[in-house]
Amino acid sequence: MRAVHMEVPDMVPVDGTNLDPIHAKRILGESPMSILHIQSQADRPGFDMNYVAKHNQRLVNEACIKLGFDALMVNDWNMYPQDYRPKFIDNHTFIDHLGRVFKVKPDVKTTYWIDGVVKSPEDLDRLNIPDPEEISLDILEDTVAMAGGEYPVCCWCHSVVTGPFEMRGGIDKLVLDLYRRPDFARRLIDSVFKFQLGLLRRIIDVGVDLIVEGDDLADSKGPMFSPKLLREYFFPYIKRMVEECKSHNIPVMKHSDGNLYPILEDLISLGIDGLHPIEPSVMDLAKVKVTYGDRIFLRGNVDCAYILPYGSEKQVRCDVRRCVDAAAENGGFILSDSNSLHSNVKTENIVVMVDEARRYGKYTTCGRIVKN
Repeated sequence: MRAVHMEVPDMVPVDGTNLDPIHAKRILGESPMSILHIQSQADRPGFDMNYVAKHNQRLVNEACIKLGFDALMVNDWNMYPQDYRPKFIDNHTFIDHLGRVFKVKPDVKTTYWIDGVVKSPEDLDRLNIPDPEEISLDILEDTVAMAGGEYPVCCWCHSVVTGPFEMRGGIDKLVLDLYRRPDFARRLIDSVFKFQLGLLRRIIDVGVDLIVEGDDLADSKGPMFSPKLLREYFFPYIKRMVEECKSHNIPVMKHSDGNLYPILEDLISLGIDGLHPIEPSVMDLAKVKVTYGDRIFLRGNVDCAYILPYGSEKQVRCDVRRCVDAAAENGGFILSDSNSLHSNVKTENIVVMVDEARRYGKYTTCGRIVKN
């Protein structure tokens, strides 16, 4: 939290983003559950998505502690209505509580988005988005209890970008709506934000130390929507979300992959406190540190596209040092991955990442890194 508040800690903090439960299995020897367990336990009372989420969150928390991370993280998309069971279209395809369609690929233990049910304004009228009060916060409450005041608890929350385009069936469809049916697009975005803001308020009440606004805004070429559309339709909502957090003295970190240079000043003007991950293939961590490091803290950006999944121990250690050298001086930096610790990452490379951060990331009293 000293790094979050732009101060110099004793060493560079290190953590990971949305650790995939497969790593918990490798570290702890206990298997995570998937949504397919819901089908196999269809007649078992009390076995719902929150049961699965609690089981997996416990494993992830224990694995993060064993890895030596400096924080615990919870994702709001692992929070479901009480007693919730998704609607299965077939054995491997289901609709979630927000009207998004996902497919499960059991051979690689991956669940991925494929479509949404909102094809028209009438579909939006029929969609019953849950009341935020219906959402179980068990995984957050369990994580806060497990943290015990020793670990900061970060909650990954979403606002108004990913949810609407996934519910709509694609970014392309939402972009066309913004031009051709702006009233419909605005109503969809507003409906999602109302749900997300209500959920955010409940999350803050449980007790968190950092909120992550987690909607992606860009790809490798630049923003996925024109800056004009972002400023008109999306940024005002994100600003309201940031203001809600600030009213409770909770700092906010913005996550987005991709090339954010065209909108980075906009994001900072929304009041964010930090940025993740400064994607290494399209943004330069050292440049962002020099330009913005006196205004926001930075978190990232060990390469999880190649280095963490396929790299050698030496390559991982070199990439950790690259990040520390680029952004750690004078504090305000948290070492982490460049997106997430996904299922293709080598678990042993996560261990190396933490180890090298501890070896190399020690501060002197004047805020410089001790070179060794």
